[in-house]
Amino acid sequence: MKVSVKQWRSPSLGEQAKVHVYGTSGTPVLFFNAACDETGADKEFLKSLEYQIDNGLNMVYTLQQPEYKTIFDATVAPKSRLIHYLHIEGFVIDELIPKMQKDSSNDYIMVAGVRDGAFLATNMMLKHPSLFKKCISVCGVYDMRPDFDGSVLEDFYYNNPIEYLPNLTDEYYLNDIRSTDIRLVSHNDDENLSQAELFSEFLHHKDIPHSLDLWGDDEPIGQAVFQKMIAKHIP
Repeated sequence: MKVSVKQWRSPSLGEQAKVHVYGTSGTPVLFFNAACDETGADKEFLKSLEYQIDNGLNMVYTLQQPEYKTIFDATVAPKSRLIHYLHIEGFVIDELIPKMQKDSSNDYIMVAGVRDGAFLATNMMLKHPSLFKKCISVCGVYDMRPDFDGSVLEDFYYNNPIEYLPNLTDEYYLNDIRSTDIRLVSHNDDENLSQAELFSEFLHHKDIPHSLDLWGDDEPIGQAVFQKMIAKHIP
């Protein structure tokens, strides 16, 4: 599985950006892993997509710098974590997505994530639906209030899908979301299953087409099943 490294001085971040790209052609995928603080975690996880990557069906992009583990680090103040998230989102939207489109000559961008990474994927898609044609959220977190000490900051509200989605009313904006292929994937043993089901209800209430793919007890929850979930929904 061929991996290349892209580095540049980021105007959005004011520092060096570093992105790993798996593959050389195909439909681009922006992927956020749950194990965002482990060296080699992305490459190990993406073995489940080795066929698509090696055969030019997909190019998968993963962030190395800026790192995103800080967003979910409970030892860091919630406001600082939110600011860090907003910097990363700005980098992705303003710099990385245009590079992905240029690399592949393809405006069909997928975004996918696992666990905390699924929050990043889903929130970015909901806030910028015109940029993403498909979103795959595996055992995702949709309500970040417990992780952010019950924050009631306005900026936090607008980055917490379970809160702001029910209140969206702009039909032009909602139609952009409706045009996205949204895949929610969860497991009977997933601690976030109730969040996935509630989020699915909110999508239904807004007439937003999506699928909720629930996996059973025959495959224990963990890295191996997460890899199968992603592989099933990437094509």
